[in-house]
Amino acid sequence: METPEQLWSRTCGELSVQMTPSTFGTWIRPMFIRSVTAINDERIIVELASPSLFHSGTVEQKYYSQIKAVLEKISCKKIDLAMVVSAKRQSAITDEAVLPRADKSRSESLFTPPETEKVEEGINPKFTFDSYVVGGPNRLAFAAAKAIAENPGRRHNPLFIYGGVGVGKTHLMHAVGHELVKKGVGKVICISSEKFTNDLVASFRSKMTDAFKKKYRQVGALLIDDVQFFSGKDASQEEFFHTFNELQMKEVQIVMTADKKPQEIVLLEDRLKSRFSGGMMVDIGLPDYEMRVAILRQKAMEMGTEVDDSSFDLMANNFATNARELEGTFSLLAHRANIYNKQLNSELIQETMGLPADTVRAVKVRPIKVISTVAKYFDYKNKDLLGTCRKADLVEARHIAMYLLRFDLGIQLEKVGELMGGKDHTTVMHAVEKMEAEMKDNTDTRRKVLAVKQAIYSKTPPVLTNSQ
Repeated sequence: METPEQLWSRTCGELSVQMTPSTFGTWIRPMFIRSVTAINDERIIVELASPSLFHSGTVEQKYYSQIKAVLEKISCKKIDLAMVVSAKRQSAITDEAVLPRADKSRSESLFTPPETEKVEEGINPKFTFDSYVVGGPNRLAFAAAKAIAENPGRRHNPLFIYGGVGVGKTHLMHAVGHELVKKGVGKVICISSEKFTNDLVASFRSKMTDAFKKKYRQVGALLIDDVQFFSGKDASQEEFFHTFNELQMKEVQIVMTADKKPQEIVLLEDRLKSRFSGGMMVDIGLPDYEMRVAILRQKAMEMGTEVDDSSFDLMANNFATNARELEGTFSLLAHRANIYNKQLNSELIQETMGLPADTVRAVKVRPIKVISTVAKYFDYKNKDLLGTCRKADLVEARHIAMYLLRFDLGIQLEKVGELMGGKDHTTVMHAVEKMEAEMKDNTDTRRKVLAVKQAIYSKTPPVLTNSQ
C-alpha cells in the first residue's frame, strides 16, 4: 500500500487538473494526509489535515466530495474521509501499527469513563428552557421538547429538530439535556456529529472500538447536533445506525438537530433518513416581530442595558434576522452605548447601523434613489432593473426595488409599476407578496434588503457588495 505522502501526492496531481490554480493553491496545497487506517480489505479511513478550523470547514463544505472521489479512484478503495486540524505533519498510522503505550493510554481515556463519571457531557449551562424565548416559529418545537423531558424515551423518540442557522435548535436540545439530567435518566451525552466521527476515527486507530460502543450505547440519553455532517461519511453512518437502533430498543431518548429535513440531506443513507423521520420532526423558523422584541428584551435584561420601547421597536423592525445575529447586533449596540456613556436609544441605533429612526423616516426619499441603490447593490444599471430580462438575480433585484417602493415609500401599486418601466400592477402585487413571504423565511433576502435600506437612509452609506 502507498504511503500517505504518496497517496496525497497523486491525489494533488489529479485535483490540480480539475481545479483552477488559485483554488488548488489556496485550499488543497496546505493540506496533508495525517493518517490512513485500514478497516478491512476494501475500506480505509483517511485523516486529511488542514492548518486551521476555518480552512477545514471551508474545504469540507466545498470540496469534500471531490477530494473523496479522487482518493477512491487512486486508492481503489472505499474511503471514509475525516477532516482534522493539524499544523504539524505526522507519520501515517495504519491498521497494522501499534500505538505507543502513552498514546494508547490517552486513547483509552477518550472512551473509558472514570469511576466518578459525570452524568452529563457537553451540555451548555446557559441553554435552559427558562432562557429560551418562545414564539410562533418555535412553539411546536418547544412543546415537543418539554414533552420528551417529562416522558423520555417513549414519547417523540427520536425528536428531530431542523431549521436554519441561529434559530435556536442547539439551545432547545441542550435545554432537554438539562431536564433529563435532573430527571436522573443516567448519563446524558450532548455532542456534535463531528465529535462522534472524531471519536470513531480515534477508536479505529487505537483499536478501542468496544470502548467507543460502550461510551455511546450505555447512556441514558443521546443528544447529537448537526447530523447533516454525517453526509458522505460511510463509517460514521454505519456506526450511528447501529448505535441508534440499540438505544431505541432500550427506549433511550435520542434528540437530533440539522439544518434541513432528513429527506433533504444529500449522501445520507436511506435507512438513516427513515429512522430519523420515525419519531417527531419539528422545524424552527426565523423569529417573527414579537419574538424579536422578546429576544431583545431578554438580552437587555441579561446585560443590564436600559433601552426605551421605541428602540426595541426600531431594532425588531429593522434587524429581521435569526436569533443569534439579533443578539450579536444588540451586544454591539449595548457595548457602544457603554463606551460612549450613552443610553441605547434610536439615535445611537441609527448612527451605528445606518438605520432610519422614526424621526428620520419622514425625510423624503426619491424613488430614483431606491432604484439606483438596488441596482448598484446587484451590480446592474438602472435600465437593467427597469427592463424585461429574466435572469434570476436581476428578477430578485427588481422584486426588492418594488417591495421598497411599495412599503418604505408607500407608493401605490400602479405608480410602482410605472416607475419600474411600465410594469402591470398585478406584476408588482405578485412581486411584493413574494417578497413579504421571503422576508419572513429567508435570512439571505432579509440581509440584502437591510443592506439596501442602510445605504438609502444612512448619512454615510456603506460600500455596497452583494456577497450573499
